[in-house]
Amino acid sequence: MEKEILYNTKRFDVVKQDGKIGLETKKVSIGVLPYVISDNMLSSIGVLNEYTSYRKGDYTNTIITGTLEPDDLDLLSCAKRELTEEGGFVQDDVDQWIFLGSLKLSKASSEEINVFGVNVTGKEQSEAKGDGSKKEELSTLRMQSINDAILTDESLFLASFLRLFDFFYQKTNK
Repeated sequence: MEKEILYNTKRFDVVKQDGKIGLETKKVSIGVLPYVISDNMLSSIGVLNEYTSYRKGDYTNTIITGTLEPDDLDLLSCAKRELTEEGGFVQDDVDQWIFLGSLKLSKASSEEINVFGVNVTGKEQSEAKGDGSKKEELSTLRMQSINDAILTDESLFLASFLRLFDFFYQKTNK
């Protein structure tokens, strides 16, 4: 089971192993799914209408994502930064954050995203700061009803929502 590196970059390697080609990532990624509670129920969740030239129509509805930077102390500090940069929310209360687990993005990649849910109930959403990239400049986070939000075909969003839903389901059925 020898692995051959076909292409090497700072962020990932393209590898061939067992006759198959895949990606091995070298970065740590996070995802953030903001939500609002009303009458003790999830009432809305944040949907990032993110610019991406890789999708038909140049946009996808997904969760906030980002990568760990040298100034980030840990995964949570990275998630807080990304929530402000891409979502326009500030939530410093650690009790309002839930670690939803790590999700693998593809069977052809080693990449995984460490996903957090964050309660933004009562928080004011300001203009997202962004990181200066075109992608973030052209992307917008909107809080949407759950019925509307889950119509996306984006698997990362749907998997993150299922983890969040399960968290609340387990909490209410104890």
